[in-house]
Amino acid sequence: MQPRRARCAACARTQVLLPAALSLRRADTVEVIGTALAAKAAGFGYRTIAAHMGRPVSTVRRWLRRVPETHVQWLYEQAVQHVFRLDPDILVRPRQWPSLLGWSLNVLAGAALAYRKRVEAHTPPWTLIGLFTRGHLLSRPQRT
Repeated sequence: MQPRRARCAACARTQVLLPAALSLRRADTVEVIGTALAAKAAGFGYRTIAAHMGRPVSTVRRWLRRVPETHVQWLYEQAVQHVFRLDPDILVRPRQWPSLLGWSLNVLAGAALAYRKRVEAHTPPWTLIGLFTRGHLLSRPQRT
């Protein structure tokens, strides 16, 4: 896919327009990366996840390393903000997860389903999660 570009009317700089189903700087979709993160939250290791998904071990390991605790906390905050606006009752009855990453993905999924229900859209949940996280399901690369 070749993303489109648009020029900002205010600053005249160009910006890349990326669909919500894609993740920034990644060749795989939000759904593929999110599924790997959900498997990590369920307790699977990167080798098992890579074998199950048919992806290189190094790629999956890189994805999982791009989700440090600080980013997981940010994901959780995004999830709570979106679900609070869409259906606050979801916060009362989420599924129990042993990690904050699991909680975050679970609440993001609840927000996606609440959004679909509210606007009667047929957008896939992972695409909505990509939208809610503004393309940052994985943390931004660290500048060195």
